[in-house]
Amino acid sequence: MKNTMNRETYLNAMMDKATPLFDNAGFKISDIRDKLKVSCSMMVGQRKSSKFQAIGQHLPTNWSEGKNHEMLISPTLVDSVQVIGVLIHEMVHAIQSHLYHDNEGRLNVKPHGKEFRKIAIAVGLEGKMTATTESPELVEKINSWIKELGEYPHAKINLDSRVKQSTRMIKLECQCGFIARCSNGAINKYGLPDHCGIEMDIV
Repeated sequence: MKNTMNRETYLNAMMDKATPLFDNAGFKISDIRDKLKVSCSMMVGQRKSSKFQAIGQHLPTNWSEGKNHEMLISPTLVDSVQVIGVLIHEMVHAIQSHLYHDNEGRLNVKPHGKEFRKIAIAVGLEGKMTATTESPELVEKINSWIKELGEYPHAKINLDSRVKQSTRMIKLECQCGFIARCSNGAINKYGLPDHCGIEMDIV
């Protein structure tokens, strides 16, 4: 089935499909459905060099002026089942945050502790709680949703293709014609170097 939806519409439609999983398990995520916002995005604070390359993220509601549960799905993901599994994982964070927060809206239990585990297993996630996978039963449900709505409408972003930018070297020349190169950081820290007793010029 060809999918004519954009990514955000698709993710929201899948969130609607997943909502009964939570409600039927006793975690009434439908009560905050209007506060659940999802998008395909790089993770906040993620760097290429990070040892932990997160593929999903739930942002605290106190970061949002609208007190929304902002959920981010990495653009490196393209497999529809995995994407929806990550979405459900972030929905677990959302309902956990709703149920276990302090007066400032901050989570007052461990992010992947026993409360998270109880909800995650109830909706069909399994494995290590920091990197859950979909149980066979959940995969079956997700595949039925994909059959109805189509595959995730997204082309993968390949972060491995990024080339690390090298330090830009500034060309310097003195009045006698001597040429050298120096980093902008070194110039800012130490000033322009001297040659022949005269400060060199940037050319």
